[in-house]
Amino acid sequence: MVVDLFVPCYIDQLYPQTAFNAIKVLKKCGVEVNYNSQQTCCGKIAFESGFRTEAEELGEKFLN
Repeated sequence: MVVDLFVPCYIDQLYPQTAFNAIKVLKKCGVEVNYNSQQTCCGKIAFESGFRTEAEELGEKFLN
């Protein structure tokens, strides 16, 4: 099995070890993990904070 791992920006900023531990667990279970180091913020925090225009721009960039 192969998975693409998405690490949200708040995990990256507040709990980065969590992402590394997730990769370790997945690999130990025999899962091949792909991680795109160029991934960006998905816009969730901006959206939930009421910045819809900014969130839309971030979301489009993330999807592309």
